[in-house]
Amino acid sequence: MDGNLPKIIAVVGPTCSGKTNIGIVLAKHVGGEIIAADSRTVYRHMNIGTAKPESDRRDDSLGRLEPESGINALFADRPHMVQGIPHWGIDLVDPSEVFTVSQFQEYADKKIAEILDRGHVPILVGGTGLYIRAIIDRPNYANTAPDAALRLELELMTDNELLEEIASRDPDTASTIDDRNRRRLIRALEILRTTGKTLADRQEFGEPMYDALQIGVTKPREQLYADIDLRVDEMIGKGLVDEVRKLRDEYGDDCPGMTGIGYRQIVDFFQKKEQLRDAVLRIKYDSHHYAKRQETWFQRDSRVLWVTGVDEARKLADNFLKR
Repeated sequence: MDGNLPKIIAVVGPTCSGKTNIGIVLAKHVGGEIIAADSRTVYRHMNIGTAKPESDRRDDSLGRLEPESGINALFADRPHMVQGIPHWGIDLVDPSEVFTVSQFQEYADKKIAEILDRGHVPILVGGTGLYIRAIIDRPNYANTAPDAALRLELELMTDNELLEEIASRDPDTASTIDDRNRRRLIRALEILRTTGKTLADRQEFGEPMYDALQIGVTKPREQLYADIDLRVDEMIGKGLVDEVRKLRDEYGDDCPGMTGIGYRQIVDFFQKKEQLRDAVLRIKYDSHHYAKRQETWFQRDSRVLWVTGVDEARKLADNFLKR
């Protein structure tokens, strides 16, 4: 990597692996600020089900202010202060708004520049692989234009039918896509049918902007799943059902924010499709499934250096920043 490029650190891995804690430890150790690379914590009012870090204090210069409403407020946000560390990229849009990968790329680039100007180290922390790739690999998001007629046709297909056709055309995408996010399934198949190319084949990448260290956080699968289950139980205890009830009243059942794990299952409970106990079990199962997909995504990247604890992460960061 070109030594003239600014250095950034990315802490990645599956949900519940310990990324948040390692990110904070590294930020304290190297003088860093964190940018959340998480497609769920961008949504306001969705706190419990996204395991959003709680802001621990107000700060005159960097503290939380009441956000402006709407997507036009994207660049007017203030960070969460968590253990004294600024966390950017949280509470950017309302649950009713779509937030794209290209919008994250634009936002994160701006924040990285600001952090570097302050003499601090930008640290991306999150498990949304598309967000991490957007910053490190610079994909070109000149998207295929939507095809309204084709989308109407795809809307008639079941999720399983969508996934099966995606798998026949693009096995790599099928193995990593969130197969419970219908909007993404339809968009992926729309691109595949329209272009005749796999998503990887049609993707163009720009010149790198950063010298990036990617630290992957891992733990044994059995322990990971047990920790996920415990977190889900804690979310229920903290009031996830009430959080979803309030969101439904304000934004409805079908807004973009409600597609996330933990929300769509509780929505099914409110719609009397299943009992609460079954909805909670499905949150756990779907979270296991999602964590496995996250691992698959990041393990395919040989640049990711895997750690199991903070000491290994600190050593990697120290060596990276000294070189």
